[in-house]
Amino acid sequence: MSDVIRAVQAEQGVLQGYPHWRYFQSRLLGPLAEKGLNVLFGVNFLVAHMIVAVVVLTACGAVMFYAGRAVGGRQAGWSALLAFESLFALLMARPWLYIWDYFLLLLTAVFMVLVIRRAPWWAFVILMGVAFFNHEAALFIGVWMVAQALADAWAERRLPDWGLLVGGIIGNLNGILLIEYLRATLLNREIGWDLFQDAREAPSSWLDAYFHLQLSANLHDIHRWLSEPGFDLMALILVPLIVTLFLAVWLVLRHGARGFGLAVYALAQVAALLLFGLRQETRDLLELVPFLCLAGMMATRSEWGAAAAVEPTGIALGPKPRQSRRHA
Repeated sequence: MSDVIRAVQAEQGVLQGYPHWRYFQSRLLGPLAEKGLNVLFGVNFLVAHMIVAVVVLTACGAVMFYAGRAVGGRQAGWSALLAFESLFALLMARPWLYIWDYFLLLLTAVFMVLVIRRAPWWAFVILMGVAFFNHEAALFIGVWMVAQALADAWAERRLPDWGLLVGGIIGNLNGILLIEYLRATLLNREIGWDLFQDAREAPSSWLDAYFHLQLSANLHDIHRWLSEPGFDLMALILVPLIVTLFLAVWLVLRHGARGFGLAVYALAQVAALLLFGLRQETRDLLELVPFLCLAGMMATRSEWGAAAAVEPTGIALGPKPRQSRRHA
């Protein structure tokens, strides 16, 4: 419960301009949802946090079922849902979830649905517009848009989809400006330096105002986990990263240019986690969960989306076409 209370205090700090870290200040979507419940129904922030978390997590499960069904029918939908719930539970082994972690799961799951359904470029731009108010990981949506537009153009020997390409570039640039504007205008002071004993007493460079470089510390942790294994099995944190890299390569080998965008998307996430995340916090791996649940299914099928909307038995979803009396 102490972890939940600390998370709620951090979310209140975002609304008040006193986040744990400066880069938390732009993550407004979840705290504003909690504030809305507080204003409308009079519940305290702790209860509001629990309500929003349960609702968002339930929505994640529904979206994952829909995504799996779009890839390979109802059985694949149930498999995606089971994989999602299992991975979420496993990554909760070290519980430290802020409300934006739940929204990150949901928005990433919606992104996977848009990819599977081959949504138009403007759908990704709208999703980015919402996601930037939750987490800077929205940048990965733009990375996918640019990578997929270029891969499709190269494979089909044509000009790129300008909506996808320009939307990804302009969307990310505007997102970066929006994030920095929110941080610069809403921040009073970051208080993480005072709260966490393992943090340095003060920022050591101007870069700490934007992100905390963790690559050296993460590489040291990985070496220690592998060379001095303990009963806490911290080396298992590497498994999702390794599986993500494997699935990214498999998608490209199986689908070529069509899987290239998702492969770049996954590789960019792994690189960002090593550079700016982890430090033993398994919650950082949650953004990989929708990809991990669906990429294997997508790699094993020649089609996904509308063309693959069949049950595992090969029976099409929907009513059978009528036979004429002559052939009945």
